[in-house]
Amino acid sequence: MSRLLPVALVGLSMVLAPLYVTSGEEVPRLTFAQLVDALKANQEVTQQIQSYNDQEVEMHGFIIPAGSPDLSFFLLSRVSAMGNYCCEVPVGQDETVYVFTAKGAQIRYDPLRVYKVRGIFEAGLRRDREYGISLFRLRQARVEEAVGAKIMKVEDVPPAPARQ
Repeated sequence: MSRLLPVALVGLSMVLAPLYVTSGEEVPRLTFAQLVDALKANQEVTQQIQSYNDQEVEMHGFIIPAGSPDLSFFLLSRVSAMGNYCCEVPVGQDETVYVFTAKGAQIRYDPLRVYKVRGIFEAGLRRDREYGISLFRLRQARVEEAVGAKIMKVEDVPPAPARQ
């Protein structure tokens, strides 16, 4: 009996540990594809995306500097400003999110790195005298490199036909 108790406690902790770690820390992750879909519906932001308003969300993308050198404001995009994916550049409001960083945030910028950005999400048309018109914003954002993040969806490529 004395040997079974430690084994039972270890087993129980393995089952409960993931529940404890993720409880309250899980943040919804939004993608640029979701933003695009939200705008295709009658050219308005859908209720699904608006349901994330005033909630903390996470997004992955590239930083495009658009404000002060300290990056307290920048654009988050699905493509790099360097155009490293088939010479693409972001072309619409659905491909950019205005990001306002948390006070004191220090960001090491690299145009070819994917970043993970967490902040308070806002959806809907907003006109700002300083930054212009935006549809999507992240406020009080925290930024870090998203090591190993997949920013683009890679489809399964069918095998090439056999040569005869």
